[in-house]
Amino acid sequence: MYDKIPITRYVTPQGYKNIADITTTIRVRQKVVEEGAYPINVSVPDMDRPEVFANRVYGRSNTHWIILNMNNIVNPYYEWVLSPQSLDNYIDEKYPGYTLFLLDTNGTKPFTGSFRVNDIVFATGITNPDLQPSVQSSLKNARVVTYDPAYCRLVIEFTQKTAWIPVEGDYIAGSNVDVAGVTQYYVAQIGKIIESPFAAHHFEYQGEILNPTLPLSLNNKFLTASDFGYTFGGTPLGRYIFEDFGDYTITNREYEIEINDSHRNIQLISKPYIANIEKEVEASLNNV
Repeated sequence: MYDKIPITRYVTPQGYKNIADITTTIRVRQKVVEEGAYPINVSVPDMDRPEVFANRVYGRSNTHWIILNMNNIVNPYYEWVLSPQSLDNYIDEKYPGYTLFLLDTNGTKPFTGSFRVNDIVFATGITNPDLQPSVQSSLKNARVVTYDPAYCRLVIEFTQKTAWIPVEGDYIAGSNVDVAGVTQYYVAQIGKIIESPFAAHHFEYQGEILNPTLPLSLNNKFLTASDFGYTFGGTPLGRYIFEDFGDYTITNREYEIEINDSHRNIQLISKPYIANIEKEVEASLNNV
C-alpha cells in the first residue's frame, strides 16, 4: 500500500533523495478518531530512524508513514529525533565558522551598520567609515554567512587559508551597495568572538525570550521617557559581550538540543487499529 503514495524529493544530509510524499492528504488523524483508536504518547529512542521504530512497535518497517503522518512530520530527516552524532553534524553544518558580536568603533554601544550574505569583511586599522577602508591583506578577510542586526551577530567563514585570527577589540570593515546604487562603508569593533555552535542564539528568563537590547527589568514593559536612561552594558546582549555573562544565554547548540528533544515525543496508534486504517487509506489513495 505504501508504494501507492506519490514520490517527491526531500533534502537530506546526503543531498536530495526521492521518497514517498507523506504530505499526500490521507487524513490518518481523522481515521484514528473514527476508529476510536485514541493516540498513545511515547518517546522515541534517539538511535531509531522512523523505519526502525515502526518495525519495533508494529512489526513492519513500511508502516513508518503512518507514524509520520500521525505526527504531522513532513521531512523525516529534520523533524524526527536525531542521533547524537547526527545532531552534532547538523549543528556544525547549520552554524559554521565563527560568530562575532559587534560594537561601534568606540566599543561602548551596539553596531548599527549592516552586512549582507556573501559580503566580504576584512581586518582594518581605519575606524572612520567615511575614509572608505579597503582590504589591507588578502589573507585577512572572510565571507559573511549571516548577519542579525537585533543581536549585532555576524557569522563568518574564512574564504581561504588565512593568517587572520580575529580577536576581541579588533576592527573589521565591509561595504555594500544600497538600493540607490551608493556604496555604504561600515567599520565595527569585535566585542566578542566565539565558535558558532557555542554562540548565543537568544536570551531567556523563566522560559520567556528577552529583548537583547533592553534591561531585564524593562522586558515586555510599556516604555516611557523615564525608562531610557539605561546603558547598553545593562542589557542581556551588553552583559554577554562585556561581562561574558551567561545566566540568560541559550547557545545555538543548546537551542538545537532542545528542539531535537521535542521531536522525541510522538503519538502512536494502537497496533490493533493499523490494519483497518491502512485499508481506508489505501482506498482514499486510489482516488488521488
